[in-house]
Amino acid sequence: MAVPNIPARIRCVVERLRVDPSDRILEVGCGPGVAVSLVADKLLDGRITAIDRSATAIARAQQRNEALSARGRVELQKTELAGFRCADASFDKAFAVNVNVFWTHDATEEVRILWEALRPGGILHLVYDGTEAMHDDTKSQRIVDAVTQVLRRKGFEVSADTGNPLCITGKRPG
Repeated sequence: MAVPNIPARIRCVVERLRVDPSDRILEVGCGPGVAVSLVADKLLDGRITAIDRSATAIARAQQRNEALSARGRVELQKTELAGFRCADASFDKAFAVNVNVFWTHDATEEVRILWEALRPGGILHLVYDGTEAMHDDTKSQRIVDAVTQVLRRKGFEVSADTGNPLCITGKRPG
C-alpha cells in the first residue's frame, strides 16, 4: 500500500499532538480532512471534532473519513471558529494548520472559544507553513508576535518554534 504524500505541516502537527487513544481533539479549519484521518487512526475511545467554514471542505473530509465517522471517532461540522459551540472543557487538545484568523485580525473571540473548549492543562498547536511568511523572517516574527499576544491575553502559556513549519503552542494552565 502506497503512503500518500502528506505535507510536512500536517505531519508536524500530528507528531506534536502526541495523540493518546482516548484524547478528545478539536481541529480548526480541517480542509479535506488529511489530519483528521491521521489523528483518528490513533484513537480508540477518543474522538476528533473537525470544523471548517467551507461546505466543500467538510464534504471532502466526510468522504475521506467515512469509515472512521461510522465508528464514532470523527465528527465534522461546517462552522467558523467564532460560531463554534461546545460544552466547556470538551477537548484535551486543539490544533489549526494555516488558519490565518489568529494573526490577520483581532482573534479575541476565537481564542476565548478555544480557551473554554480546552480542559485545564489542554494544549493548542497553531502551525503555519507554505506561505510567503515562512521565507520572510520579518513577517514570520509578526505572526509569532500577534498570535502570542492574543493567546497570552487570554491566559495561555505560550511557546513558539520558529522553524519551518512555524508552530505556536499554547497551554491552558491547569
